[in-house]
Amino acid sequence: MKRKLVSVVIPTYNCDGLINDCLTSVKKQTYKPVEIIIVDSFSTDNTAKIAKKFGKVYSYGKDPRRKDIFAAPFQRNYGVTKAKGDYVYWIDSDMRLKPNVIQDCVTNIERQKADAIIVPEVSIGDSFWAECRALEKECYNSSIRSYTDAARFIKRSVWRKLGGLDASLGGMDDFDFQARLDKANFKTIKSKSSIYHYEGRLSLSKQIIKKFIYGKTASGYFRKYRNHRLHLAKQYLRPEFFSHLDILSKRPIHTLGMVVMKIVENTAALTGLIYSAMVKDEVKIYKS
Repeated sequence: MKRKLVSVVIPTYNCDGLINDCLTSVKKQTYKPVEIIIVDSFSTDNTAKIAKKFGKVYSYGKDPRRKDIFAAPFQRNYGVTKAKGDYVYWIDSDMRLKPNVIQDCVTNIERQKADAIIVPEVSIGDSFWAECRALEKECYNSSIRSYTDAARFIKRSVWRKLGGLDASLGGMDDFDFQARLDKANFKTIKSKSSIYHYEGRLSLSKQIIKKFIYGKTASGYFRKYRNHRLHLAKQYLRPEFFSHLDILSKRPIHTLGMVVMKIVENTAALTGLIYSAMVKDEVKIYKS
């Protein structure tokens, strides 16, 4: 019986220090066949050169005159238009797959007659704050279904029915996509396998900038889900922390650091949201 093709879509931008490890981990998957689609947003380093050794590289999605836009959802949507697989799996350049991840996804989606799979991310990094992030993700991953969970591995037919990601929502595109999967009664399961998300030397200053940009692009998401306030509250208050106090109690210093980090991140996101409302700052993407 012919095995179904899996299309892995990866948006990139100036990540030549990460992309080789990411693509090597995809290439080493025990499952075959897999096609690799890289959508590069006008990198000025060696990202595209490295990526061409592994798969087809397309240029799309980022206005090179701006450094603060969220291009990844546009790149993912474009990448899926080039995909030929029965399944699509979108990951980021700072992620590294264990060898059996795609095999497990295909096996379980077919065995359980599911439409999409959530693959947990295990954070790794080289700083105190990266260890705090790892503890945070451990709480999410220990839940049967976390409010932060969103499927990235999906049947391409389901993707088409939903119309892909809503790229106008910036960094909230994954939350929205999962909400639409659930609303349309598509079956989502959670994988027991996981992937590594490399945080590097995570710092509070980097997170402030990142979450400020997330906040600037979040207004559309809040408008879209303004009638689902309980869902929004749980998504941002993160009840998983309270249901996993046993995990947090074992690492009190990192728990304190995680609390500080979440306060800083949420403040930066709120500031970005207020800023976008005051100056009417809109995300613009120039297609190549």
